Amino acid sequence: MKNDFEHPVAVLGLPLDCLSTDAAVEALERLVLSGGTHQVPTVNLDIWLNSQNDPHLHRIIAGCSLVLADGMPLVWASGLLGCSLPERVTGVDLVPKLAALSARKGYGIFLLGGRQGVAERAARMLERDNPGVRIVGTYAPPEEDLIRMDHSEILNRIHAAKPDILLVAFGNPKQEKWIWMHLKRLGVPVSMGVGGSFDILVGDVRRAPQWIQRCGFEWAMRCVQEPARLAPRYLRDFVGLARRLPLALLAAWSQRPYLGQSTVTSISTPGAIHVYVHGKLGSEVAPALQEAVSAGIGNGLVTVVHLQAVKQITTSGLGVLMSLRRQLLECGLSLQLAGLNLRQRFLLHAWCAQPLFDDWYPVSAQGRSLALETEAAASIGMTAEQDAASTQTRSRG
Repeated sequence: MKNDFEHPVAVLGLPLDCLSTDAAVEALERLVLSGGTHQVPTVNLDIWLNSQNDPHLHRIIAGCSLVLADGMPLVWASGLLGCSLPERVTGVDLVPKLAALSARKGYGIFLLGGRQGVAERAARMLERDNPGVRIVGTYAPPEEDLIRMDHSEILNRIHAAKPDILLVAFGNPKQEKWIWMHLKRLGVPVSMGVGGSFDILVGDVRRAPQWIQRCGFEWAMRCVQEPARLAPRYLRDFVGLARRLPLALLAAWSQRPYLGQSTVTSISTPGAIHVYVHGKLGSEVAPALQEAVSAGIGNGLVTVVHLQAVKQITTSGLGVLMSLRRQLLECGLSLQLAGLNLRQRFLLHAWCAQPLFDDWYPVSAQGRSLALETEAAASIGMTAEQDAASTQTRSRG
């Protein structure tokens, strides 16, 4: 599903899934069949910058079931940070592929948003190109802000149609916030924000040729078509990237590669499960971290990840933490970090991830019992670190 990585990778503060377009369609179908309700954003550079300036939007996107990179600058940044995404996955490419999936499997699709009449035209086009597709409804509500929208009317239409996939074209950040507001009440297995995809599908906005898309300059053709609207936005986006990317690269390149053994140990206390990572926080420790978090979830415990023995943090390792954080939040629990040194705090800040994680502090008011738990946890961590060091020494001869 995710190439070489089971978990997303952290790119400038967002957990982006390592998926090709075809793999993303397979992942979306698994979400449809998995039960529950899932939110999926397609993140371009503008959405990323909006999330950096809006902590609420940042947390919404970081908590989504799947986060897809709809922007070549994010793909390029992932490669520079040491964990390259396979390709750009755009909403406008996913919509026809989801229609083809619907024609094969019978999943119902609802098109919500866009300008008046555009969703209906997009539905007719998808039905023409994909015989048997189930477009169960379309609706373009009047353009209002989130407060003034007639939410009841929209929800009633969706409930009557009972779609499996809801495609929302309100534009960012409105569509992400609207889906988040109503995710549980919608009852739709997969709700995905697709921005201006409907306009492109029906031909109201021309798309760049394939060779321009592959080069990563589709934005330039969009800017030529709508200079008054898009030129200021693109300028703002690239200035935002230019301000943040150099610091992120400096933080990544300043870390010394850790080539030794990496281990994970854990100990449960009445209020939390304490997880100690030793060596490198990367994709190789993901299974052990997942096992510890799953045990904590099963017992209703918050997870405290101790990083004092971590020598290197990779984008895939931080992506693992983001994925585990999302799992805990879905269960009403939290993931907290402990033992952060100044270098690690700088890394989290430079990688735009610090707002997503809270520090863990022992509460002295809990008395001697907590002190004993903390001492026991520290003892376990120290023993594991010594064992890892001993193993590393033996392996070096």
